[in-house]
Amino acid sequence: MEIRVLGAHNLESRETRHTCFLIDGVLGLDAGSLASALNATEQAQVLAILLTHRHFDHSRDIPTLGLALLDDPRSIVVYALPETLATIHAHLLNGEIYPDLTQPLTLATPKYRFIPVQPEVEFRVLNYQVKPIPVPHAAPTLGYIVKSDAGGCVAYTGDTSGNLLSFLRDELVPQVLFVEVTFPDSLAERARRTGHLTPSMLREQLLAALAANLRLPKMVAVHMRPKNRGELVEAIVALADELGVDLTPGCEEMRLVV
Repeated sequence: MEIRVLGAHNLESRETRHTCFLIDGVLGLDAGSLASALNATEQAQVLAILLTHRHFDHSRDIPTLGLALLDDPRSIVVYALPETLATIHAHLLNGEIYPDLTQPLTLATPKYRFIPVQPEVEFRVLNYQVKPIPVPHAAPTLGYIVKSDAGGCVAYTGDTSGNLLSFLRDELVPQVLFVEVTFPDSLAERARRTGHLTPSMLREQLLAALAANLRLPKMVAVHMRPKNRGELVEAIVALADELGVDLTPGCEEMRLVV
């Protein structure tokens, strides 16, 4: 299993992209950069998408990817909470902002096929076993554990203010955990108000995991605020050294093989 980090930040600029991942070139984890980070050939290989929640930085490229692949007869399957799918359909694919790509347009099949999922209920996507993990955030949100039939396993918290232990205790045993760390400790109140983590909040989660004798996988911090990246990187590196854990800041076009 190869995981390509298309974006590692919560805002887009010339140097940064929305947090988004691509597994083995075919499975998207969130869609905030799923079109803008890929060339036309790479876009055409995407077959399915797992959405964590409805916020724009995680769903933005759903319409543009669909339009780019409009003449491809295959439907792209999108999995998410029912309320996430309903919001994206109502506000992005509503026929006014963008065409309703869940309905046939130029071909007999719709570009997107929406499939609702439920927390903790495992399902199959392509050659992967997927488990949605509910996490606390400002909107209904799922993280995902994705295990390949070939053996590799990766997890992504999505946007969250906690619940990391659910990923670390899971029997699928992720080898890599992508964890959001959006704000520095100096903006802790903003993080609490919006349902995000800071390095100190992550520290509390990791200490609880270590106290419970849980195995900590390789962890990559993502969804960082670009304006505070330097401060966040420094704190994340210091936290890894303090706890003796494998924790590193993520960056665009990072690739991991598990």
